[in-house]
Amino acid sequence: KDLYALSGDARIRCWPATGFLFGPQPIVYPVRQRWFASMTQLGNEKTYVDAGELSLPQPGKPIYYHYGTDIGGYDKAVPIVAARPGRVVRLGKLWAADEPEDEYPRDDVVRVRDDQDWRYRYSHLDMINPRLRIDDRIEAGDFIGFLGQKGASGGWSHLHFGMKAPQPDGRPGQVNAYPFFAEAYLHGNPGSLLACARPHRVAAVGETVRLDASNSICDGGTIRSYEWTLQNGTTRQGEVIETTYERESMYSEMVTVTDDQGRTDVDFCVVQILPADADPARTPPTMHVTYYPTTDLRPGQPIAFKARAFIRGPFAENKAGIEEWDFGDGTVATSCSDDCFDERWHAYAEPGRYIVTVRRTAKNGITATAQLKVIVG
Repeated sequence: KDLYALSGDARIRCWPATGFLFGPQPIVYPVRQRWFASMTQLGNEKTYVDAGELSLPQPGKPIYYHYGTDIGGYDKAVPIVAARPGRVVRLGKLWAADEPEDEYPRDDVVRVRDDQDWRYRYSHLDMINPRLRIDDRIEAGDFIGFLGQKGASGGWSHLHFGMKAPQPDGRPGQVNAYPFFAEAYLHGNPGSLLACARPHRVAAVGETVRLDASNSICDGGTIRSYEWTLQNGTTRQGEVIETTYERESMYSEMVTVTDDQGRTDVDFCVVQILPADADPARTPPTMHVTYYPTTDLRPGQPIAFKARAFIRGPFAENKAGIEEWDFGDGTVATSCSDDCFDERWHAYAEPGRYIVTVRRTAKNGITATAQLKVIVG
């Protein structure tokens, strides 16, 4: 009863970390990795993406609002499990006899229908569990497959998770999965402090951008302070702040939350600043960075990192350049990820929380920055 969601904002508040809505068995977090280990796209998030292009809306051109919940991760490595028990009603290009074929056939999709007639879609899977069959009964936590970048993934590795529930007219309709995911993660990790600076922000040069950390959660406690560390070198205090940008870029703005026990956590807001005149030559690159494993890391343990830059614009030579890595412990590296993910390995000598920063500058001089939080020990 303490949970609510607002369309387009995925706003949530704390609630007891027990199963809700579905009875005694809670929903299971379907991605076997740390919360916010990589980039996300949340339900009803405005992306301004159309056919691989990133630009401000043009007259007569529709704005794309992303549906479902995308959870980024390391492809071919992160296990995906069933969020709820139910019956397999779609397996790749196969449908159950009583399940409508309501979308084009793809090899990377599994759909499960539970006893309340809710549907759960798992997309972009690199590999589907070969033991699954149409009409199989599976339980919450059962292995579905591995996270990937197949199908209409846009080239970044993630799980697209969709939830549909029966609507008053009898047809299935989209449900915002983010509050359910938070419930599930807290059930498995009670007492967690989870900073949240998401979702993405998209604006033009000179426009005011609202950075909002009010979706942060302190399970069983209270968040006492919010501090933003901006890429312009300044720090700001406050749950919600506003700022403007004078240059096109993909920015990563970090918030640090502190609770009443003195614990801290950090998260990052991706801010995409586009040319006010929609000049394609000034379109900034974007980037996806991920790592694996994400939990139970030990000093000296090798960790795999991947980055992929997406260089948009009319000129092929705009792809010139390299990624510059800062692993947060004084170690630096470079990579070049055009058209594919490029991998780097790193091990940390000491326990701690490390902020990994990766920057890519396109030939037009415009930069994309992405950040990760890595906890060792």
